[in-house]
Amino acid sequence: QAWEQKQKRLKQIYADIKHFNEETQRLKDEQQERERLEDERVLEQQRQKDEREAALEAEKEQLRQEKEKELAQLRATQERAQDWQAERDALRAKRNQEVADREWRQRELERARKKAELEQQLRQDRLEQVAQKEQYLAMQVEQDRQEFQRVLRAHQEQLEREKLEWEQRELRQRAHAEFLRRQIQELQQQREQERAALIEEGRRQRQEAQQRIQRLAQFRQQKLQEFRATGIPDKYCAHVERR
Repeated sequence: QAWEQKQKRLKQIYADIKHFNEETQRLKDEQQERERLEDERVLEQQRQKDEREAALEAEKEQLRQEKEKELAQLRATQERAQDWQAERDALRAKRNQEVADREWRQRELERARKKAELEQQLRQDRLEQVAQKEQYLAMQVEQDRQEFQRVLRAHQEQLEREKLEWEQRELRQRAHAEFLRRQIQELQQQREQERAALIEEGRRQRQEAQQRIQRLAQFRQQKLQEFRATGIPDKYCAHVERR
């Protein structure tokens, strides 16, 4: 009965391995098909994108050429009008620049004054923050020292209790560990015996499979010899042998 159960387990293992391999191959084929379809979709999108970009570039080039023609005509008209307007624009620009310079200098002076006031206020605020922080840190240090002393006393008392509990637990754990060690050794021996039996069974099945292959090869050679013995031309015999 134990041997039959072991045979059933082996058959189930082989069946599970075969099913796993088939499922893995099916998932791999599906993944490859999805990747192929995705590559085709990406290539088609890229081709359409290239066509749209090419059409857009052609349209841009045509618009650019038309715009250059219009600009050339407009530039010729403007050049004639710019000669007499140039002197008036230069004089007006000079006066505007002088006004702008005066306004810029005034703004810079005002900005520098506000910056100095802001820096002075920031320095004063930082000094006040430092003083407040030092006072707070001094109070915090004293509170931390008192808390540390309290925690230290409680910790020492806890260590004493834990030491006693640990010694008692250590005795129990040693006994339990010895029991587990014996159980593990027995389980390892059982698994080694089962593994040796499984290896022997696999060797026997491989040997039987090799013998079946050899018998089939001998049968094939025998049938080919019988076929040639019928007197059929060699080219037909070679064709049959390849098949």
